[in-house]
Amino acid sequence: MKNVMQKILSFITFDFAFDRNCLTQQFNATQALYQSNIPFWSTNSTRQKVIGRYWFELVLTHFSFLFGLPALLFLMTSAHFESAQITIIFLAALITFSTLMLFVYWPGFYNSFLPQLETIKEIHERKQFDQLEKCKRAQFSNPALVLIYYVFDKLGGNNSLQCNDRYAELLTKLFGVDQGSIKKNLELFLGKRKNLSERKYTEISNRFQEARSFFEELQFKEAQQILDQLEQKFKVS
Repeated sequence: MKNVMQKILSFITFDFAFDRNCLTQQFNATQALYQSNIPFWSTNSTRQKVIGRYWFELVLTHFSFLFGLPALLFLMTSAHFESAQITIIFLAALITFSTLMLFVYWPGFYNSFLPQLETIKEIHERKQFDQLEKCKRAQFSNPALVLIYYVFDKLGGNNSLQCNDRYAELLTKLFGVDQGSIKKNLELFLGKRKNLSERKYTEISNRFQEARSFFEELQFKEAQQILDQLEQKFKVS
């Protein structure tokens, strides 16, 4: 009973429109709904949707119940229906709505609703960014990705991997990384042997170890042999 009374009071005072938890749920649900249908749907678009909901759903619903419902009940129970009553009700509605707009809806929107919405939007974007960064950190380096594809190409007996723009573009689509970096690594592993410093060799050796760790998980012993053979061309004499 206490909770019911609190909800009724919250509705009458319009505090329900500024509840942070409800606003967060509304933002996340709206973002997920539209993004599932429109992949490039932005958080700014969701922000506009939530703002629209405030004015065209929450405000109108609040005013309709607070003034419209009593006015309708008054007209329905009135013994004598006169046009003057409509005029009076219309004027009363205009005054009431203007008063609520001036002292409740506008102040609440700018002082509470909008600041909270901006914070929720930034938190959502930060979580998305952190998740993307986490995925990037978990992903193998670009040289290791090229090595992994190189091994699969050898294991499949295709031997079709080449150092050109076509393969760089294909691997870019596969791995979602920079095409220039892919081509650079194709040149590194498929090109002629180059004189490398010990520091550069150590760096390349670490990339080979990344690729080995991938195939160790898959228990591909043949892959280890292919990587060993390729790494021989980088041995510092």
